[in-house]
Amino acid sequence: MDGRERPLTAPPKGDEIPGQRRSAPGKRPSRAWRRRKHGNHVQPPPTDPTGRLEAFGTQLIDVHLWLREELSKLRDSLDGNAHRPRELRAHCLTFCSALERHHTGEDSAAFPVLAEEFPDLRPVLEKLQQDHHLVADILRRIETLVGDVQAEPDEVEAQRVRRELDGLAAIMESHFAFEERQITAALNELKAPRWAESPPDFLKTAGTAVPTSD
Repeated sequence: MDGRERPLTAPPKGDEIPGQRRSAPGKRPSRAWRRRKHGNHVQPPPTDPTGRLEAFGTQLIDVHLWLREELSKLRDSLDGNAHRPRELRAHCLTFCSALERHHTGEDSAAFPVLAEEFPDLRPVLEKLQQDHHLVADILRRIETLVGDVQAEPDEVEAQRVRRELDGLAAIMESHFAFEERQITAALNELKAPRWAESPPDFLKTAGTAVPTSD
């Protein structure tokens, strides 16, 4: 991942050429680490202190935090559920479905819009999609392993699931951190009223509610 860390900066104000597409904005400080430290759960639709809908990049960070927490809970509960295969299977499949929905939503909704609005980001988006394919392979292995767990699983089976979850956690952390550095600012600049009215899949958590008008 080290080779990716080349920030893409926007041209200074006043230097844009009329009619030219925007360049990708530079990195901005995120609130991810502060939120992670306090372990806050964000209940959608997320708003800022003034009650306005939070920018899409900020919402993306919140979804990443939620997915990190859910994976952490799954790993922590593995020991307790190792001898209850039905619960373990349900927990794993729920998490895998949520992560797959998030990545599929990015590929189908977020990335095409970003590629159109910020052409400089296209190489970054391609790398992120490659990561999604890698994560999808791991999710399939996890689903297969959990699906094959016997009614009385042994420690070998539990260790196999642990190894896959540990590998997934490492890749997820690297992928999320890179993605947040590279596209959060661009997402925060997007104006997409339809996303505000009905959150796309990549901005959803388990409890995401669709905003309603008064």
